[in-house]
Amino acid sequence: MQSTQREGYARLFSHPVQLNDLGRDILDSFHLLHSEAATGWGGQEIRIFQESQALVEKGHQVSVITQPDSPLAKKCRDFRHSKFTVYPISMSASWNLFDLWSIYRMVKRIRPDILHTHSSIDSWLFSMCGKALKIPIVRSRHVSIPIKNYFPKNAIYSYFPDKIIASGETIRLMMADISGVKSADTYSIPAGVDMKRFDFNISPKKFREEIQIGLDQPLIGKIGVIRGWKGHDYFLEAATIILKKVPNAKFVIAGSGPGFDEISRKVIAKGLEKAVFMLGHREDIPEIIAALNILVLASTGGEATSQVIPQAFAMKTPVVGTRAGGIPEILGDEERGVIAEPKNGSDLADKILSLLENPTKGKNLSDKAYEYCLQELTFETHMDKTISVYTDTLKKQVSP
Repeated sequence: MQSTQREGYARLFSHPVQLNDLGRDILDSFHLLHSEAATGWGGQEIRIFQESQALVEKGHQVSVITQPDSPLAKKCRDFRHSKFTVYPISMSASWNLFDLWSIYRMVKRIRPDILHTHSSIDSWLFSMCGKALKIPIVRSRHVSIPIKNYFPKNAIYSYFPDKIIASGETIRLMMADISGVKSADTYSIPAGVDMKRFDFNISPKKFREEIQIGLDQPLIGKIGVIRGWKGHDYFLEAATIILKKVPNAKFVIAGSGPGFDEISRKVIAKGLEKAVFMLGHREDIPEIIAALNILVLASTGGEATSQVIPQAFAMKTPVVGTRAGGIPEILGDEERGVIAEPKNGSDLADKILSLLENPTKGKNLSDKAYEYCLQELTFETHMDKTISVYTDTLKKQVSP
């Protein structure tokens, strides 16, 4: 039965490769279409928006199709550029025929040179349209959540995309293990950091004055979308333990998300409201990181290499992360940060205390992390690698 399904699937979308006849060299100036069905505002959506801005500044044309009321749609509407367009389209399910037909007509009208898909729903919808319209497809994988390696679940990686971009080597290896995926067509490109914006010379004074704490008080922070697998419960557990040894320590949680209200209630239930600041969504992330003694990533799974870790590297802020997803990879097996066991608030507290009690250790780690960031994680390096994947994809299309 599976064999018959595969054959029918292949016949439906088989085609001779054709490129848009636009009278230009698309290797020098191409039109990219990003699709994103997610409705949050986290590292994945931020990455799409930042890459889009960078591409148009380099002379390429970019279109983004996203959910009408999403934060990404709002950000895109606020960004004005002659080579940039946003198209809000509802994407309710992977196999919604009405959505599929709407997207097909839109993509046919836009006629980009490359489709770049990101989440599960949009990847199915846009990949089917891309195959039918003979448009090459790049698929990103931003999380380390395991993938079901059987047909048709794995077709979104093995059959549709020409190239796969993984947010770190851990995820790339996971992609390469999927049946039908060619290792040579998978790429590890972690999130890049803007070294001009994330400048370690930024003063910690402004943010510390905002929350009314002194420059000498320990400040530990967690930054990112608030959802279950980000480990905020364990961060609060660690905070309770740390306060018993360091009573003047303070903690900040920056970010919004589906778990914001629940975590806010737990802060109060644990009696931590005077020690833990719930900041909500913030745009001044460099200023917040500059004020921290330690940045914590307490994820329990699903994490790629994260955007906030490279940002902390650039700010020379010591990092404590968990042994989850791609975090150990980017921390270099504790060469650039300290690693705690996931789902273990006690161990997380011990690792944070080890840096609070030994600032020299934290400085040595952050100095090494900064040098690594300069070599491997700048936004310029990130974009060069990403554009190289796009041009390789287009070269593959024009090859005889």
